[in-house]
Amino acid sequence: MSYKKYKFARAPHLRHSDKPSTMCADVLVALTPLCIFSAVYYGLRPVLLVLTGLGSAVLCETIGCLIMRRKPTVPDGSAAVTGAIIGLLVSPISPYWVPAAGAAFAILVVKMPMGGSGRNVFNPAAAGLSAVTLCFPGFFFRYPDPGTGLPLPLSNTVNVAVVPSPASQLASGGQTLYSPITLLLGGFPGPIGATAIIILIACALYLLIRRTISPHITLPYLAVCAALACLFPRVTSGAAGSVMVELCSGYLLFCGIFILNDPVTAPRHWLGRIGYGVLAGVLVMLTRYFGRFEEGACFAVLLANAFATTLDRLGWYALNLRSIRRRRQS
Repeated sequence: MSYKKYKFARAPHLRHSDKPSTMCADVLVALTPLCIFSAVYYGLRPVLLVLTGLGSAVLCETIGCLIMRRKPTVPDGSAAVTGAIIGLLVSPISPYWVPAAGAAFAILVVKMPMGGSGRNVFNPAAAGLSAVTLCFPGFFFRYPDPGTGLPLPLSNTVNVAVVPSPASQLASGGQTLYSPITLLLGGFPGPIGATAIIILIACALYLLIRRTISPHITLPYLAVCAALACLFPRVTSGAAGSVMVELCSGYLLFCGIFILNDPVTAPRHWLGRIGYGVLAGVLVMLTRYFGRFEEGACFAVLLANAFATTLDRLGWYALNLRSIRRRRQS
């Protein structure tokens, strides 16, 4: 058995039945209720931020294809997904240029120079988020109180009181002020699309049923994050409380559903995917415990991307070790 026996489709998909546009459409459908949920708390501003990220990514990919004289790849939907993910992970009070800058970096610096759709080594959305996190942390980790019930103004700059998110409370060593029910229902400050925990779980189920994401990545990733949160709690409410707060704060859960399952940068085989999920979970928790920022999952994803090919090969050899030995003996 060898790689040559597989009938590969155009990257990144293993079977010809996997159409990039269909998979991206599934992801965009799953992202929509997250955007709507945030609009209920903050008004139209979160929707405009997401559309800004999406539109910027599509525009940058169009320009990139024209400059490089490539066939337009915007119809496959990957640029729209990248921009939407970046828009959903910024603060509701971020200026509009923050998701635009992240999307531009993701497409023009990370995706297009590597060859465009299906050829990038690192996840563009994670790279774009890393860039704006490093360059503009003052705009990235400032969150308004969702309990005011007042819509945010639509102007570029918003002057409202900011409150600490659960992730920032964990990072500062303090006890989180949010109950498990509040965390599940999403009534706490955080990124636009990462606080609706129940909706995120529903999105994960939808994408699993559609086979757009892999349980071999998401489940090991969440299991490792939960195990480390249990073993090394940062709250005094016990192991269960630590697991609850860690999984619900920041965009840890969002990352395990939407970012890690990028078919271009994740391993192809199931054993390699399990190793990839485990590695990503360890790296995400390490960035939380020892990182500079309250949330560093985007950096962990980029590190895991660097090992994806190696994990894929190791997984394939482990599954076919017996046949390889027989071939060598013969």
